[in-house]
Amino acid sequence: MIPKRANVVVIGGGVLGTSAAFHLADAGEKDVLLLDRGPIASGTTPFAAGQTGYLKSDATALDFGVYCLEFLEEFEKRTGRAIDFRQDGSLLIALTEKHAADLEARVAAAKTIGHEAELISPERARQLVPSLQLNEAAGILQIPRDGYVEPKSLAVAYAAAATDRGASIQTRTPVTEVEVVDGRVRAVVTPSGRIETDWVVLAAGAWTRQFGQRLGLDVKAVPVRHQAFVTGPMKNMAKHQPITRVVEPQIYIRPYDDGLLVGGYGYRPLSFDMNDFPHDFEIPALEADQVYYHQLAEAASQFFPALRDATVIQERRGLPTMSADGDHIVSELVEAQGMIVAGACNVGGIHSSPGVGRVVADIVTGREPWLPAASLKADRFGDDLGNDAILRSRCEEVYARHYHRVL
Repeated sequence: MIPKRANVVVIGGGVLGTSAAFHLADAGEKDVLLLDRGPIASGTTPFAAGQTGYLKSDATALDFGVYCLEFLEEFEKRTGRAIDFRQDGSLLIALTEKHAADLEARVAAAKTIGHEAELISPERARQLVPSLQLNEAAGILQIPRDGYVEPKSLAVAYAAAATDRGASIQTRTPVTEVEVVDGRVRAVVTPSGRIETDWVVLAAGAWTRQFGQRLGLDVKAVPVRHQAFVTGPMKNMAKHQPITRVVEPQIYIRPYDDGLLVGGYGYRPLSFDMNDFPHDFEIPALEADQVYYHQLAEAASQFFPALRDATVIQERRGLPTMSADGDHIVSELVEAQGMIVAGACNVGGIHSSPGVGRVVADIVTGREPWLPAASLKADRFGDDLGNDAILRSRCEEVYARHYHRVL
């Protein structure tokens, strides 16, 4: 039964929404209610690669990344719920001097926080990843604490841990309206009734911008198609094979059961306006771009030749939201006080979910901000992005050079 009132209503049952609900309840907030039009983790979340990538050279990004990593490492201890998290490290590979300099910067960053990270030889890399083929001049950074989590297990665990702390969850309950009176959130409306509330957390994934438009709000987070594929069992798989990321062609390869999960960036980036889809559209119905898959497979096969003979058993695609600068949007909106946007996952929502949830809880509880608020503000973008076509083009560009940004 839908309550008549909740202190905080979270819209969206993906990994960001469920993390927000957990962090709010864990911070002592009463009457936290999460609503989703489908079941938990029914959007882009279950199709993600679920990889961590915490080691950045920027101090703020590093602080954020370390919190997220440590939260995942200690997830069961912190929440009481288990997740499927495997921590076999990662290899970050640069083929040119331009990007090799970034590897050195990350080694220096690791030293500042007492973490291990070292440059290794191609020979050592092949010992860790037997099917990897590399030029001897490649720069290779080994990051032992990286890993990957099964995405749906994370969202489900957040949701369960939130309810353990008193939060309520109502699935199959779409929000049809948010009432804003005199610039302040007052209530949300569902087909089952109206719910008065002081706070609304908008974590609707690909629908975040569309939802804001209904309220006359311009949330600059655009859904961009991301695709990956999974192979059947392959030979020469090491037992604890790390994630492999190659910067220049922007590909990632990680173990998936006895095969590989392969994804990448920069291949025919395409954004969407969710208003162009039918109201009952679901992510699994997203049309595949087979040219993208072909280009991705060709790029990955240069480093993993065995992929040329591999059998693809699953195609994955989702609509992660991108911002125009590649950073998250987690802030209260000036135009609608009490409305918090938790979006722009930038194809990293699984790893960043603990940090996003923590920031949301900081805002609602009035705690001292953990991160510089300006870097996450929804209104940080200039007037040059006022045109929707320009915004979408900029977000596509950010997606297309995801691994080429200096982080």
